[in-house]
Amino acid sequence: MISKLLLPPVIGAIIGWFTNYVAIKLLFRPHHPVEVFGYKVQGLIPKRRKEIARSIAHTIEKELLSSEDLAGVLNGIDWKGEVERSVEEVVEHRFSSRYTALPIVGVVAENLKYHVKYILTKEILGQIDKKKGSLAAKFKDNVDIRDLMITKIDRLDVHRFEGLLTEFIARELKHLEWLGGVMGFIIGLMQSGYYYFAGW
Repeated sequence: MISKLLLPPVIGAIIGWFTNYVAIKLLFRPHHPVEVFGYKVQGLIPKRRKEIARSIAHTIEKELLSSEDLAGVLNGIDWKGEVERSVEEVVEHRFSSRYTALPIVGVVAENLKYHVKYILTKEILGQIDKKKGSLAAKFKDNVDIRDLMITKIDRLDVHRFEGLLTEFIARELKHLEWLGGVMGFIIGLMQSGYYYFAGW
């Protein structure tokens, strides 16, 4: 009697888990169209790959990162430290130690070196400020994040594309598998309860 009551929940759990497992696998496989009884069968995700790529790219551009955002980053870069460091390296390299070996020449060279650094840094930063706005505008007009993302995703082979998607939702897919088992167990338990009270 007990074994008869336990059997439906156990079978239900196995069927529920296996059904969800197969359903999840069929989302990704077969990767390429396969003819079965005259019908072409292909995994839903590989079949709609281009649509998914467009949807992902649109979401990223709209919610996470757009050309305007990148142009803003370009405008917001602080070039001062980088320019000062580069000018320092160039000037120090040009003003070799032989110019500072003699006391009098050394004082003149150090003074000249300071003024050269100041003038170069000021001029370069001025030019950057002038060009930065137009450069950011060109970047915004010519770089389409959405198209770049679509191209990148479209170039992935189906195995890599599947891997990327499952990396993000692996835990959720596993939960769905186990949820199928739990639901099957509950349905089987209800059947056992019905059999028990019906006196079968």
